[in-house]
Amino acid sequence: MAHQAVETRLAQPACEGTDAKNHEETDYTLREFWRSTITLRNVLDQGRSLNDLELRLLENHLHGLQKAYLGTKQKQNQRGLPIESAGSHPLNHGARSGPILQR
Repeated sequence: MAHQAVETRLAQPACEGTDAKNHEETDYTLREFWRSTITLRNVLDQGRSLNDLELRLLENHLHGLQKAYLGTKQKQNQRGLPIESAGSHPLNHGARSGPILQR
């Protein structure tokens, strides 16, 4: 599966001299995530009912993503890196009313 290949690449430790390659892979992964997020939003906006398994899987994935995101945000804060969204709700809560996911 494609997501497993991406997870494997992202889990590899960064080495000197490969920062540009790592940034490219991260950029690619984020673009693919963005596309998938928009696709999922569009499917959910169609009013399609989700069964119990689909709801559970979606909730589990969102929870795992939120944990990973908050962990990354916390590590950046500990290293003194600027965090533009400091104090914001996790996963950009309420973004549907904003310009983040353009239609």
